[in-house]
Amino acid sequence: MNEDRDLDRLLDAWFAEGPVQVADRMIDGTANRIARQRQVPAWRLRSWRFPTMSTPLKLVAIGAALLAVLVGGAVFMGGGTPPPTPPPAASPAPASAGFGGTVHYLLDGTPATTEVDATATGAVVSGTAVTTFGGGTHTVRIACAARDGDTWAVAGTIEQTTVRDAPIGDWSAVIVKDGSPQPIAIWFSDDVRTGIDCNGWLGSNDLATFGPENFRQLESGALTPPPDLAH
Repeated sequence: MNEDRDLDRLLDAWFAEGPVQVADRMIDGTANRIARQRQVPAWRLRSWRFPTMSTPLKLVAIGAALLAVLVGGAVFMGGGTPPPTPPPAASPAPASAGFGGTVHYLLDGTPATTEVDATATGAVVSGTAVTTFGGGTHTVRIACAARDGDTWAVAGTIEQTTVRDAPIGDWSAVIVKDGSPQPIAIWFSDDVRTGIDCNGWLGSNDLATFGPENFRQLESGALTPPPDLAH
């Protein structure tokens, strides 16, 4: 019975201190005492009374504490924190596609050439439209495009020109109707209005109202619209 009391005192001291880790000597001593503990018949166990936790329950608690320490150590040593979740993959950037072309026709009774060299990235367009004819050379910096029924257009501001009454910085557009050959019109100049961007200016004009008198039939070539405007 002295060994039982010694074991009880040892366990009570261990629980009172509340260690985080179990010392090796504690584990060895407890194991040795358990091995030497005389087995008590079940009928005798029923007559025992303990002021605190019984030795078998203490042993169970030690086992649970050991398991908690071992699991905690394994989590610590093994890097228990889960790896950070990788950020969601970025959406692929819209693909760029070239559009335009070179066409030949008569304008004011003289041979004319319009060359559109532009790129569309989604709904964003950029490039140049250069028209050369008897009245001069006219270069537009493309910044927008629109379609209205069978008519589409690219537009921007005049970058440089030798055409009369077409100030640099004004709006200008190349307008094309679907067909073969395509009818084409050049809107050389329109005043820039404060607070209106390229899309706003082009959208404020009803392309479908441009009459046949404004268009010229192509003699050769064709212009392709931006992919978003293609039928």
